[in-house]
Amino acid sequence: MNRIKKIAQLIPNNSIIADIGCDHAYLAIELFKLNKLKFAYLIDNKEGPIKNALKNIDKYKLNNKCKIIRTNGLNFNFDKKINTLIFAGLGGKNVIKIIEENFKKIENIKYIICDIRRDNEKFNYFLSFLNFKIDKYFIITDRKKKYHLYRFIKI
Repeated sequence: MNRIKKIAQLIPNNSIIADIGCDHAYLAIELFKLNKLKFAYLIDNKEGPIKNALKNIDKYKLNNKCKIIRTNGLNFNFDKKINTLIFAGLGGKNVIKIIEENFKKIENIKYIICDIRRDNEKFNYFLSFLNFKIDKYFIITDRKKKYHLYRFIKI
């Protein structure tokens, strides 16, 4: 099973997500195909991924269900209805920094979905102090790479 499909399984139904590091918007597209999303904020800090996301969202006619934003981390006009944050393909220290810089913005977040590449233990420990616990955890192999996929839930 590919990584995107497995991450999609971790997203609760009727979610409003912020996908930090959205790349090509493949995850959001998969989630809309599965009818799991109400709305998606697709965030990336690089021009190339933003262009790819725009192209793919347009291709699947999801323009009215997504907002694509070029910025770093959570540095955008944060909708308080966002209930799920996704950090796929980032290092644990980087995600910790993103959350620390925007700590107040995660008050209404119920789920954090992660595909953390490095510093997993440090990241898990950090989230435990923010009253999140691991709800689901998978190790998968996709294209000969090992991935640790987590769903944290606010307790």
